[in-house]
Formats: sequence, C-alpha cells, structure tokens
Amino acid sequence: MPTEKITWDFQDVPYGPDPLHKFDMACKKKGNVHAIVHIHGGAFFSGSRAQYPSFLAHYAKDNLVATIDYRVISPDNDIRMTDILSDIDSALSAMINISNAGGIEIRDFVLIGHSAGGHLMLMYAYGYPQKNASVKLAACVSMAGPTDFSDDRGWPLMPTWGKTIEERLVFYSWMGSRLAGANVGLTQSDWTVQADYPEMEKHVNAISPVAFVTHDSGLPPTLLVHGRGDDQVPYTNAVILKRVLDDAGVPNKLITPEGDGSDHLLGGKVGHGSDPVSYRDQAWVDEAIKWLEIYTFTFENAR
Repeated sequence: MPTEKITWDFQDVPYGPDPLHKFDMACKKKGNVHAIVHIHGGAFFSGSRAQYPSFLAHYAKDNLVATIDYRVISPDNDIRMTDILSDIDSALSAMINISNAGGIEIRDFVLIGHSAGGHLMLMYAYGYPQKNASVKLAACVSMAGPTDFSDDRGWPLMPTWGKTIEERLVFYSWMGSRLAGANVGLTQSDWTVQADYPEMEKHVNAISPVAFVTHDSGLPPTLLVHGRGDDQVPYTNAVILKRVLDDAGVPNKLITPEGDGSDHLLGGKVGHGSDPVSYRDQAWVDEAIKWLEIYTFTFENAR
C-alpha cells in the first residue's frame, strides 16, 4: 500500500474563526466525485489533521480527499462535543462550496476517523441534531473509535487512562462531563448500577453512538476496525455497536486485526508530526479498502 504523503491542492483552508478551523483538501479531477474525509484522533484534547491514515493516498487520484482539524477540549475552554460536531459540519459545508466553485460536484461523503475521531465521526453520522441536507453520507469508517460509554465491562480495564480504577473513574468523569456538557460522576467500576446512574444515563447516551441506532434511523453503512489488544478503547465497544447495527439491519462489518494491528494504533507507525500514519503489510488495510470500494465504486459500476 502507498505510504507517501498526499499533495494537497488546498492547504490550511479556514472554515471558521478559530485557529483550529482548518482543513487540507486534494482533488485531481473535475466533475462528480466522492469526498473521503479524515477526522483525527487525540482523546478529544489533542491531535492533528497532518497525521492522516497513509492509505488515504490510495484514493487521492480519483476522489476528493480531505483531513480536518477541529476545536479540542481543554481546561482553559468550555468546548463540548456538540461544538466539535458543529466544526465538522462547517468543514464539510466549506468543502462543498470550494468544490462547486472549482467545477467539482461532491456526490457523497465517506467519513473516516481514528480513536476520538472515530467517535466524533459516528456521532456526526448517527446523531448530529442539525442534519445538513447537502451532506450525503455513503459510508463511515471507525478505526478504534469509542461507541458506548455505558460499557462498564470494557472501560474500567483500559490502563492508559490511569493506573488504578479510581484514577480512571476521575478521568472518565471529567471527559464525560466535558463531552456531554453535564455532570457525569462515575464512582464505581460498574457505574451503570450506581444509585445515581439513572440521573446521568441520558448524558452518557447522548455521547454514545450506539444509543442512536434504531431500525428506522437510515444510518450509513459502517465499517469498524478494532483490535482486541487495544488498551485505550475497549474492543467490546466495537462488538456492542456491531450487534446493535446487525439488529437494526444497518450494513456493517467488523474487522479485528491480529498481530501488530491489534493495538490502538492498529499497527500504524507515526513518523514526524507532519507525517501520515503508515500502515505497512497490514492485511486489514486491504480488507478495509475492499469494503470501502463497494461504496466508492457504486456509481461507476452502475454506469
């Protein structure tokens, strides 16, 4: 698979007033194209659009490809999840406007996100309240993204967020409260049986993509890539979402990488701060591309 950087046709494009309201975009052809957009990870408080998955270069010749930055959570601001989702929506709208001005028509979007970016992408695709009629979603790909914050079997086991369960609960409570914009105070490992959990449940569900899946939701086909050895986002999150998608009749696939790909980075190697994340000799990448091309080649095959 190619690991070279994408040559951007538009770089550092502003889509709002904040310094982080920027995206990079490439489109080598005019006319009708798919837009494949990457949303970076970083635990909601860090990360960069520069570290996109290297396999996006596979699509750069015949599709619009873009990667975006967005506002992140910090002790110095009051950013919450809905603000970040609004950023994503604004970025996609700006891509449409720039493309239209250049003789490019975006037929649909494929959203790809890793880790926190996978979560944000799923929340935008599944639950964003102000649906943008101009953004048609063909498919979405979550790479090790959180899907269910009520998963008190999986989250308490994640060592990255604290050496002890007490430390992890403090972090989850802080992050959950910031994302939801409401108090999420977790005090025990099996928090769904806390006496006060019923008061918090609606806030936990509001930031969990799995809670937005219904039989009549019309959700886009969803690819989940998640390793069993992930120590940041529990593998059970992917299993839970797949089961719910199956029950709702939403087309989906779960790829479980083995070996080097079973970690949170899915076997990727991060170079310098401005380098894409390279996935060399990863069988799951070929499998993901085959799945994705079912949706990106639908139009061409129908002609």
